[in-house]
Amino acid sequence: MSMLSFPLTPSYLDHLLELADVPWCCDAFDAAFQRRGWARPASGGEPAVGWLDHWPLGDPDPLSWHVLLGEYPGCSRTDDRSVACDEPECHEDSFLAFPLAYAAIGLTDSVTEEPVDPRELWGDPLPSEGVYTAHATRAEFLACYDRAAHLLRARLGTPLRTPPPVQSDPPERQISWVRGKSLVSLFLVDNVYNYSQDDWIGIDIRPLS
Repeated sequence: MSMLSFPLTPSYLDHLLELADVPWCCDAFDAAFQRRGWARPASGGEPAVGWLDHWPLGDPDPLSWHVLLGEYPGCSRTDDRSVACDEPECHEDSFLAFPLAYAAIGLTDSVTEEPVDPRELWGDPLPSEGVYTAHATRAEFLACYDRAAHLLRARLGTPLRTPPPVQSDPPERQISWVRGKSLVSLFLVDNVYNYSQDDWIGIDIRPLS
């Protein structure tokens, strides 16, 4: 299988975990992304961060990372983007998911018979530059999960005993922690956002339900 991975360092993990402390509203995330250089100032009355899509973390190219963003944060009962809401129905599908690795399992090019690069499975170019391994093993893929789990346990302590699943399909692996008003999870799951053509490992941050 082929694998695209994004090496996670302790310092970069700290940057990600700081986002679990951000009030869950558009204005707060616009400010947090801008402080990190992940977004330009807002213009035309629109939020600076585009949710419901992959969002590049860096500029200019080549980009070193990207994040998958769920529904816009905030409160469904107001258009005020500075309002953070604790009602579960207002942020049911709102999340940030930072990929650590993608694995295209059993997919080969029909001409060369070489493993397919996970980046080629997307309809549009994936906004990322990671470490590509054409002939990775399952053990190498799982090692990405284990390394991240070790770093997260060092930062957040003992995970929850029975965490709620954070992806649409039950994950193959998941461990979760509560940080403030957020749920922080490490997961390995079939990539439904890419029509299940690959598996992915990532860190998910979302409001507590």
